[in-house]
Amino acid sequence: MRNAFKGVSEYDRFGPWIDEVTEPEDVPPLYRSFPLDFSAERLVLKVPRNITRRNANPDMDLYDHLILLGQERLTVLSRRKGRPSRQESGAKSSDSGEGYDVVTIQCADIVAIRNMLNLLDGRLTVSTAEGTPIVVSYNGSAADVVAMFVSALRETACVKPASRVGQALLAAGGPLARPAVIRGPGRVDTFLASAFLEAHSANPRLSAWAAHGRRRVAPDPAGAQGSMERLKHALSPMTLHGALFAADEDALEVFGRHSWLVRGRGAIYSTAQLVIPFGAPERLDMARHPLYPDVTVATVGAGEWSAEMPVPRDSVAEQLLSEAASKAG
Repeated sequence: MRNAFKGVSEYDRFGPWIDEVTEPEDVPPLYRSFPLDFSAERLVLKVPRNITRRNANPDMDLYDHLILLGQERLTVLSRRKGRPSRQESGAKSSDSGEGYDVVTIQCADIVAIRNMLNLLDGRLTVSTAEGTPIVVSYNGSAADVVAMFVSALRETACVKPASRVGQALLAAGGPLARPAVIRGPGRVDTFLASAFLEAHSANPRLSAWAAHGRRRVAPDPAGAQGSMERLKHALSPMTLHGALFAADEDALEVFGRHSWLVRGRGAIYSTAQLVIPFGAPERLDMARHPLYPDVTVATVGAGEWSAEMPVPRDSVAEQLLSEAASKAG
């Protein structure tokens, strides 16, 4: 975070980074009509628009979001896209608060936090059981700030006792005091180990439960359709990317890529972290992938929210999730 710009105008200090807001003068003009009480908020962040510095001007509303994390609730103010500049619309419109939307959720209602970064394209998604998530896009240069925010949000979200599915996952995971990295079948991607060790450094209670490396997967060879699919995959193979499952007593964390299954031969540089509080999940189902026989799909859900986690058949991850699904029965 950049706090070395006191006395500098918003336009002069504008860039791709996410700034912490600690006093009223730092609140972007667009959001100053909102009744912000700094004493009630743990953390306030402003997220810039995805534009280059040379395309910015002093008459623009330069920040897409103002994020307020309190002790019990998360509030996100979001600029309405297509909004004209303050010079065109007048200061009254900016002061009235009509140029932004407000979404507030109780932290206890959060069922999943997903932080994905693909090169400089970052996306933070906060989901509840009601369905429509909060999505905040950000520049990858602010990755450290977002990681800090995820950690703070995790603390406020993990307040409910473990659900039936959460208890089953904890039971299947076994003792939480485990070595730093568990090696499943196949080579574990280095970035997975690095991502986990970084998270473990910030949260020493985090233990690795299972991990697997990336591998090519082929479709079921049965029938003419299978032959056609095999030909397509020979030209553009499918890769099931690696993942590492970890947990402490409060939440399950899954480290992986932006997508579990990716076609093609190009290199993948994305990272993703999924946090699921153990008090959140209501169901955990296991099923064979409809196209790839060597892949098992675990689906965890709560209300309208769900997430699919494809893992290699007979892997440590599959054993862990299958045992939890059986216990949750």
